Amino acid sequence: MERTSTSMLLAAAAVRQARRDGDAAVQANARLARACLRGCGAPGRRLLFALDHAPGRWLLAALEAAYLPGIGAHYAWRKRHIRRWALQACADGARQVVVLGAGFDGLALALLAQAPELRAFEIERERAVAIKRAALREIGAEDPRLSLIAADLAHTPAAMALRAAPGFDPAAKTVVIAEGVLMYLSPEELQRLLRGLAATLADARLIATAMALRADATPGFARQRPWVQRWLRRAGEPFRWGASRACLPALLHAADVRLERVADPQAPADPDPSPGEWVFAGSLLRAPAP
Repeated sequence: MERTSTSMLLAAAAVRQARRDGDAAVQANARLARACLRGCGAPGRRLLFALDHAPGRWLLAALEAAYLPGIGAHYAWRKRHIRRWALQACADGARQVVVLGAGFDGLALALLAQAPELRAFEIERERAVAIKRAALREIGAEDPRLSLIAADLAHTPAAMALRAAPGFDPAAKTVVIAEGVLMYLSPEELQRLLRGLAATLADARLIATAMALRADATPGFARQRPWVQRWLRRAGEPFRWGASRACLPALLHAADVRLERVADPQAPADPDPSPGEWVFAGSLLRAPAP
C-alpha cells in the first residue's frame, strides 16, 4: 500500500490554507499543491477528496488534533517568515535561489514572479521531481528560469548536483532555502551538506528550519503526541537532528554558517501555533582559499 508522505501532508496544508487566505501567492501555491497531489496516486487522491468535502475536512482536523495540534497553522507561520526573508534577499541583490528538498511547494515560483532576473534551482528526490514537473505542465506554470534537479541529499552532495545543472553560477549572489529539510539529516550529513555549499557558493545566505529539542532531548514539536515519531519512522522520515536555541549558533558555525536571526515563536503579534521548530537565517561562511 502506498504511504502518505510528509510532502503530501504539506501540500494538503497548502490547500487547506487557501480556503481561508485569499493572498495570490497562497492561492498559486495551492493550485500547484493540488496538481501534485493528483499525481501522487491513491494517497494524494484520498487527501484531495477529504479536503474537498466537509466530513473529510473534519476528519483531517481531528487527525491533526490527535497527532500534532496546530501543525497546519504552524506551516503557514513558517512559510510567512521564509517567504518574507527570501523576498528581502532577492531585493538585496540575490540572482539565484537554491531550494533544498523543495517537495511540492511553490516558493521558487513566487520568488521568480517577483524578481525577473532571478534563476531558481530546486533539489528533490527523483519521484517528487517527476510529479512536480508534470504538475507544472498541467497548470501551465512551467518557467524556463526554474530547474528541477533530481537528487537525494542524503547520498548526493548538493554542491555536486548544482555544479552539474545548466545555468548554475557559483559566483552569483545566492539565497539557499532549506525548509523542513535539515531535521531529516544526521549531524554528519548536515555538516557535509552546508560545508559543501559554503565552499561552492561565493556569496550566499541561508534561510532554513531546524527542530528544537524536547524535554527528553529528542528533536520534535512541543505538542506532538507520542505516536508521531513512530509514524515518521514507518514513513522513513524520522527526525535525526535538532538543537536548543542556546546551542543553535555554535552548531551552525561548525557547519560554516553564521546565524543572524531567528523568528520568535512567542512574538505577541504572531506567535507560533505549534512551537518546536526554529526558523532562522544566516550566511554561509566560505572557507578562505589555501
